Amino acid sequence: MSAAVELRGGVRGLATLRRLPLTLGLAALLWVLGAITGSLLDGPSEALLDQLGLGLAVEPGPWWSVFTSAFFASSLLDYLACTAAILVGVGIAERVMGSWAALLAFIAGSALSALVLVALVTFGTDASDQWLSFLGGEYVVGAYGGAAAALGFATAALDALWRRRLRTWLLAATLMFALFVGVAQTLQALAGAVLGTLAGWAIQSLVFRRRAGSLHSSTIRETRFLVGTVVGVFALGPLLTQLTGTWEIGPLSVVSEVMLQASPDADEVKEACDNDTSCVTLQGIVGVQSFGAAILTLIPVLLLLVCAEGLRRGRRLAYRLTLVIQAYLAAVTVLSIVQYATDPEVTLGDDDFGYLLLYAVPAFLAPVIIVALLLANRHKFRVESSDAGYRVLGRTSLVLTVVAIVLYVAFWFAEGNPGRSTLWDLAGQLTHILVPFPVPFVVALPQGLLSTVVYGLGGDIIWLCILVLVLNNFRRFRQLATDPAADLGHTRELLHDGGGTLSWMALWDNNQYWFAPDRKSGVAFQVHNGVALTVAGPFGAEEHHADAATGFVNHCAGLGLTPCFYSVTAELDGPLLPRGFRKLEVAEETLLNVQAMTFKGKEWQNVRTALNRAEKLSIKDHWYPYQGMPPGIRAQLAEISEEWVADKALPEMGFTLGGLDELKDPEVLCCVAVDDDGLVHGVTSWLPVFRNGVISGWTLDFMRRRTTGFKGVMEFLIASAVTHFKEEVPMISLSGSPLANAGAGAIDGDGDHSSLDRVLALLGNALEPMYGFKSLAAFKSRFQPEHRTLYMYYQDPLALPSIGIAVGSAYLPGLSTAQSAGLLRQMVAREPAA
Repeated sequence: MSAAVELRGGVRGLATLRRLPLTLGLAALLWVLGAITGSLLDGPSEALLDQLGLGLAVEPGPWWSVFTSAFFASSLLDYLACTAAILVGVGIAERVMGSWAALLAFIAGSALSALVLVALVTFGTDASDQWLSFLGGEYVVGAYGGAAAALGFATAALDALWRRRLRTWLLAATLMFALFVGVAQTLQALAGAVLGTLAGWAIQSLVFRRRAGSLHSSTIRETRFLVGTVVGVFALGPLLTQLTGTWEIGPLSVVSEVMLQASPDADEVKEACDNDTSCVTLQGIVGVQSFGAAILTLIPVLLLLVCAEGLRRGRRLAYRLTLVIQAYLAAVTVLSIVQYATDPEVTLGDDDFGYLLLYAVPAFLAPVIIVALLLANRHKFRVESSDAGYRVLGRTSLVLTVVAIVLYVAFWFAEGNPGRSTLWDLAGQLTHILVPFPVPFVVALPQGLLSTVVYGLGGDIIWLCILVLVLNNFRRFRQLATDPAADLGHTRELLHDGGGTLSWMALWDNNQYWFAPDRKSGVAFQVHNGVALTVAGPFGAEEHHADAATGFVNHCAGLGLTPCFYSVTAELDGPLLPRGFRKLEVAEETLLNVQAMTFKGKEWQNVRTALNRAEKLSIKDHWYPYQGMPPGIRAQLAEISEEWVADKALPEMGFTLGGLDELKDPEVLCCVAVDDDGLVHGVTSWLPVFRNGVISGWTLDFMRRRTTGFKGVMEFLIASAVTHFKEEVPMISLSGSPLANAGAGAIDGDGDHSSLDRVLALLGNALEPMYGFKSLAAFKSRFQPEHRTLYMYYQDPLALPSIGIAVGSAYLPGLSTAQSAGLLRQMVAREPAA
């Protein structure tokens, strides 16, 4: 990337920091106080904690400790974590609500969350609760409660989509830390998050006058997001427990024992290997203490995270997998409890019953609650993959399983394991390979190099392959059109009723169709990277366009697709903006008022020169549909088109840019510049625009000229079109120039989509040397056109990266790996327009 781009990024970063004086001041104060008191490495001294820390053992401490405890941390790692919490929580609050509101939220949140923590500890002590009566120490310090409260409070100033999502993330994250880690700081953070969110809800209702909404008012998309978040938290929690080591004391900390496969320690490996040094070494390289074993520990986490993403997309496969996994975890938990309770060597006392109540019961209830949540919302996860996708997933999984079983059994017998183990041990070892979750029985280790390799790495290979296949399955959709030819015919009928200047492109290849229930309107779209990218706006009679837009949005929600209306006019402001959509300018359409054009005046000099030169060279414009062309003309058009494509490093573009195949539509008109010798100098094609069954305009699409043709052939062809259509329609469109003005900025000051704007700018600049979008826009401006802005409407800011990829995939659908690499180099090398 160029130095100028890096410099601009640095300047933007400094400007952002200057807008956060409170956040930077609090972070600096935290470190300065830590340095002055010598607390940075090991936390405050006992004497300092007695005065400034929040006491949990006997007395809460001085009254000011509810404030001062927020400005210290217990270790260097804790200082780093507190700094991150301040930068995120207070930083967002200061950015959206101002410094004073953020400061108030931080101080009040710190104090109130500290009081809630003291109350919980007091209750736990009185009730002899094993968790709440001891939360990891006698004193608590940390900025987590205030930072979480500030972030929850700041959600009041956000729009509905970000408000609901940020609250969900905040509460989910703090609840995960509290339940899986469970130390005092995590409970204080949860208290701060709840208090801040409640305060934000009150401010939102009383000050900003925004409706709070409820779970029942959530859209199907947001409900999927909520359920996916719950599953994602349950997936990450056990991993968090593993990473925090001996810190965890939360009620769900034992879930990791039934969800993640734990590697045996050195003594257990020696015992399993009968102190055989070569066996122990082999287990450390490719066996149960190897890197492969660590990966196998992560497989359940990755599998549930993949399921969480599938649930967010409304996928039926993710719904089924999650149900099976959670049911298995609940069953294993129950079996483990029964084994422990019925073990004749275990005598259960009051402390044991308290342990079971505090840890074992929540470990069972967590998956049961998730199962209940899924079943209650089962109708929201109906998006099926294609039959081919299911076949690939099923066949590949079966082949991997069979190959692993056959290889392992063969190696197991060949390396003499039957003399040392039983067939029951063999079955248990196969379970270890095929099931990524722990099993409620002891599994003996195999002996021999090949058996150990398959035992240690076989599960990794199988499940990583399955994870990739499942993710790929989430990108497939069952074909909804039972009769594509009939859909295409109905689309043509509706286009005669009405549509925009680009609507005729709906008839091109690679498009799918959605029709309103009354089939009086429809939308053409393409699916790329989970994004339903429309080909212009709705078509059909104009009075049905608004309902068609909202209907298509609901259709996408049902399929788990991200709706994106591309190259549409501002007529969709009414139906889409109230639903939370934003818009981004993607092109300027050039319109010619043909009935008022005379080609007189200095500004028309270039056009007049082209007309005069064509007359001197005896070049005339010939109008006919492609089928009506003489065979020689058609052959020359193919030759000119191939010459144009061969000159490009990338393949011919698609989506809203037609090629030779699109000329063959019988209702498309072609204007061909031919001289007396029959030589074709150039060609343009014109798409019809209908209203109420009558042609109301024409849109320029295909433009090609012979390399050796006369220089002004394109001006001549468009001027000829003006003359040809003058008595027929009031207006013609020269279409828009895609990606020519990408990077123009946000609409109405909305900066959420600046990242997508930048991606489109990079794409447009990379393609400019090959396709000349900006020079094409400059060429069209010679005809003194009227301009109309074309927009892209999108609803979810988090989907902007996917939308950017989808736009690129739509315009360049047949890109090879080498061409993709070349385009990426161009995007990185070329600096986007300012």
